[in-house]
Amino acid sequence: MGRKEPAVLILIGFVIGILVGTMCQRWGWTGVVDAGSLLGDLFLRGLRMVVIPLIFSSLALGIAHLGDVTRLSRLGALTVLYYIATNFIAVTIGLVLVNLLQPGVGVTLPLGEKPQTPSLTLTDLVRSAIPANPFESLAKGETLPLIFLALLTGILLLVAQKEGEPVRRLLDSVLKLTMIVVRWLIAIAPLGVFGLAVSLTAKFGLDAFKPIAKYAVVVLLGLAAHGVFALPLLAWTFGRTSPLSYLRRFAPALLTALSTSSSSATLPVTLGCAHQAGIRDEVRNFVLPLGATVNMDGTALYEAVAACFVAQVLGMNLSLSQQLIVFITANLAAIGAAGIPSAGLVTMGFVFQSVGLPLEGIAFILPIDRFLDMFRTTVNVEGDIIGCAVVQKRLQ
Repeated sequence: MGRKEPAVLILIGFVIGILVGTMCQRWGWTGVVDAGSLLGDLFLRGLRMVVIPLIFSSLALGIAHLGDVTRLSRLGALTVLYYIATNFIAVTIGLVLVNLLQPGVGVTLPLGEKPQTPSLTLTDLVRSAIPANPFESLAKGETLPLIFLALLTGILLLVAQKEGEPVRRLLDSVLKLTMIVVRWLIAIAPLGVFGLAVSLTAKFGLDAFKPIAKYAVVVLLGLAAHGVFALPLLAWTFGRTSPLSYLRRFAPALLTALSTSSSSATLPVTLGCAHQAGIRDEVRNFVLPLGATVNMDGTALYEAVAACFVAQVLGMNLSLSQQLIVFITANLAAIGAAGIPSAGLVTMGFVFQSVGLPLEGIAFILPIDRFLDMFRTTVNVEGDIIGCAVVQKRLQ
């Protein structure tokens, strides 16, 4: 089955976990429930463990790899502006849909104690972003200071160049080592899902999983709105090109993204299609590799919807400032997500933590993560493809 095998195994683990949890609920197998709870908790702890090094190294290197300062010219500015804009559009679509359709409302399922989330003002948000003690902030896993430090580090590496090369190599090693751990976590995800499903089903019954269908529909609707309407509209308006005829030339890249769920694996195919489509060397060699790292429209939308969905399940009413935090962290966590299958699963915990949501909520959405990952990765790659047309036209 190749790359699709983890998705099948996760689904099998989920189904078996529900069956075992139902039997535990009926016959009172408390020992099995405790074992499943421990297994699921260990998996969630593994996710928490890699959040900080993954986000910090990915985000800092994403900026540092822009090249020297001179590359932040018109080409760089247009590319970054496009990627920021499309990410913001995607998250906005996701937040609008999840607030309108409210897939988690009406579900009275406690995932542990309801988290206390005091209201934050915009002033508090800005003040908390700059840490007085960076090491203390990193140790506590505070999200906004982590973003600030990563951005600052990336900018310093971009400016310093040769002087920052040792730090750049160190961060590159940290990222590669972290990705090894991520692959291990994805490999054991079926066991983690099994444990979480056993625990939740035994405690709350099969009704615990009914909202997952509504959640999936909201995500797919958001991805469709962004990929079928928003991005083609940008191609037509700013790229002055026919979206259908243009995207038809990139069909191999889009199909590769759908089948592999990996923007990094798709990049060589995308570059080849861009050459055939007449995209200039300077544009495709800058826009596409950068996009494979920082342009994750579908992932940003997915993580914003996931956070709001779990908040609705918990009965939390996220304030405007809290949704602003979700907006910011979903965008930046998507930038930090690596271009491999299910990488958004790890960075999703980063978004959850930013507004005090328990990571146990991931148990609801994990079984269909790889299925939805296929579509959000396709939207990610489509965003890179449209970016080539927009940037090339604006450079003329």
